[in-house]
Amino acid sequence: METAPIASAIQLPSKSWTESAFLFLTISIVFCFGFAMLIGQSSAADIIAHWADRRCDLDVMMSAFYYKPADDIRSASQFTTDNFTFCVGSKTETYLHSLFGSLFEVLRKQMGAADIMTEVMTSLKTSLSSIYTPFSKMMGDFFNKFQQIGALGSRVFQHLYMSMKKAAGVATASIFIGLSLQTALLNTVDFLINVIMIVLYIMIALAVIFFFPILPVMAMVYLAVNGIEMALPGRTGSMGAVFCFDESTRILLQNGTTLPINEIKVGDVLLNGQIVEARIKLMGPLSPLYVIDGVEVSGDHRIWSAEKRLWTLVKDHPSAYKSFNHPDLLWTLITSNREIPVQGLHSVQRFADWEELPDTDENAALWDKIVTDLFGQVSNTQVPNNPPVLSGGLHVKKFQAGWIPLCTVQQGDWIMGENRWTKVLGVCHRQAHGGIGEKESRITDGVWIKEDTFYPSWVHSTKKSDTISWLGYHLITEEGAFRIRGLDSSSITDTIVRDFTEVGWWRLPETYTRVEKSMSRL
Repeated sequence: METAPIASAIQLPSKSWTESAFLFLTISIVFCFGFAMLIGQSSAADIIAHWADRRCDLDVMMSAFYYKPADDIRSASQFTTDNFTFCVGSKTETYLHSLFGSLFEVLRKQMGAADIMTEVMTSLKTSLSSIYTPFSKMMGDFFNKFQQIGALGSRVFQHLYMSMKKAAGVATASIFIGLSLQTALLNTVDFLINVIMIVLYIMIALAVIFFFPILPVMAMVYLAVNGIEMALPGRTGSMGAVFCFDESTRILLQNGTTLPINEIKVGDVLLNGQIVEARIKLMGPLSPLYVIDGVEVSGDHRIWSAEKRLWTLVKDHPSAYKSFNHPDLLWTLITSNREIPVQGLHSVQRFADWEELPDTDENAALWDKIVTDLFGQVSNTQVPNNPPVLSGGLHVKKFQAGWIPLCTVQQGDWIMGENRWTKVLGVCHRQAHGGIGEKESRITDGVWIKEDTFYPSWVHSTKKSDTISWLGYHLITEEGAFRIRGLDSSSITDTIVRDFTEVGWWRLPETYTRVEKSMSRL
């Protein structure tokens, strides 16, 4: 059986060793204190000599009693306390001075700047005062004048106001006078109406009484009017009675194709080799169109009747009937053989062109005589060689537009006629094979002209015509004539010319009888 280990006994130092250590420590402390005293004695003289500079050193401040002068009556503790208080106060003052010195310096600088600004503001105030004082005096004088002017204006306004009240009174009186006159006028009109009604009642009674006796006279008048219409077809008609086509009419060309009449151009070659010499565009009809074989055409246009072997009016053709179409524009042509080949629904129809008469010297002389007879003038001895054509560069006077080129005129425009403004009813583009004048101021010898000074009546130009072919224009107007400028570039004299119809559109029916005689011989 094992036994527990036995701890070794601790040996304590002996009593002699303890005493030796205590003695050693005592001697060391005394030695150190003596050494310190020796050092203190060596530096005390220096500290006392420089007491003002070193009195606040930490070691000196803690041991100030040691440096108390012999002649100082204060106790050592009192001397140390006073020195400590002095050092704490001195250090605190130095610390606060270093801490707030810069701030106080900035504040001093700001106060200096404030003084300068105060001086500046004082100077500005003085300057403004020197400026404001005369300005205030001037404005005071101005305000006084303004008050005086205002007072005078008020007086003037009062006078004007009283004058306006007087004028209002006069106007009110005038209104009442006008109402009185209106009442008197209405009473007069009412009286006249009553008188007229009495007369009408009497006339109605007489008409009823005498109706049967005048019935034969009315029948005779009706028969006479119908007789005039039969003898002179279209004489009582309107512009729509001239011979024109609807724009849908198909014209046969030489190559066998067709074109609408509004797309035909001057110079196109038609079915039988005839050449289109002119294209005419007119405003819509006032009288109805007729339909024959699907072609819409004016009733007074002539169509070739194969059965009768003669030219007849469309409205007299047995196959024609009235159309309900009222187009805005109508078209027609002038061709070299005076015929227009038209493609109908079932066959080709032959229509006469605008001029109808063949282009011969005999027919030209006949037409010229018809025109001069209608003018009441003596026939010309020399028949013109060319139809009436004008250059597009000549000028006409358009309403509210001044003088414009003739080539820019359209249907519906208003231009200056012989005596008044007249409406343009149609525009013609035509080929001429001769003319008089330069390129932009040419006319043909077929144009009827009149000038107030040189040509008091209608004449053809006596100047020699050349043989140059050119494309020109002409117009159809309500008045039958219009004014142009530009025949002579050095003159601004107006020249009056007849329109394209030469006789006026309303007189065209008067030419039908004579034309029919020539057509019957074809």
